[in-house]
Order: sequence, then C-alpha cells, then structure tokens
Amino acid sequence: MLSDSHGPEMQPSTPVIDCSRLLCYAIVEGTVQSSGRTLLFVDGKELGQVPCLAICENKKLAEVLLFHCDSDWNTLGCSAHPSVAEAKARAEGIYAGISTRWVDAGVSEQSAEAYLNEQFGNERCSFYGKRPDEVDQMILKEDQRKHEVRICDRCIKEFYNELPK
Repeated sequence: MLSDSHGPEMQPSTPVIDCSRLLCYAIVEGTVQSSGRTLLFVDGKELGQVPCLAICENKKLAEVLLFHCDSDWNTLGCSAHPSVAEAKARAEGIYAGISTRWVDAGVSEQSAEAYLNEQFGNERCSFYGKRPDEVDQMILKEDQRKHEVRICDRCIKEFYNELPK
C-alpha cells in the first residue's frame, strides 16, 4: 500500500515508475537541504532540485535506479546504483536530511507485474508474449487480415540463429 503522511497528492499513484518496481520514495520538503548539485544533465543543463525521489528496481538491470521526479512522479533524471543503500546515500549527498524521509512502498513483484501487464495489454510479442519493457525492441506490422503482429528483438535473434548457415 502506498501511503504516508504527505497526503495523497504527493505519494506515487502507481506501483511502477518507468517500467521499474517502486521500492521506496521520499518527498523533498521541509528541513531537507538541497546542495544544488545533482550531476544529472538533461538537454545539456544540470537538473536542479526536484520535489520527489524514488528508488526502483528494473528486472533488466543488476542495479537499482534513483529517479528524480516532478510532483506527478514523472521522471526528470535518473542514476543507477549497486544497492538501495548506495542510492539513498547518493540522494543524501544531494538532499541533506532526506534519509529520514524514505517511505517503503511495499510493492510486491507480483503487483508490479500485474500493473505492467494491465498497462501494456495486448502489446506483446506475438511469438513468446514478451512485453515491450522486457525486450530491447519491438517491431509492429499488420498482416493481410489487418491484425497486428509484433515480434521482439529476442525472437528475431533466435529465429536468425536457427536459419541454416
């Protein structure tokens, strides 16, 4: 359950941010002091202070992600870290006092998967059923009957490897 003392307007409304399972989040407010240095650059400019931070797990990566988000939990910048503890330490280096603000999101792998399944619906590889977030690339074509057919990069590689040499 996603709840905290910051009210429903600031807590994340989904168990997933950018296809990554939400582990914990923090609101940048009150006694939290920003160093003004994120060392995250977007369009050539350093990302300044943000109102929300989230630490998430992406199944395709060995690292956890520290998302710098706007008040609607849209990602403005991101950095990867070997562990949740190291992501929190990085956040503390940018936002002194944030270490007391982290809220455990309590999002299970199953609820994150269910959410992603619902979000992507039928947008899956027609061969092995992978979602777009589980592969690097998805190609969409219409067949002769105007049905959509999708194939992912993994299937293309597998089929290519099975071709006679």
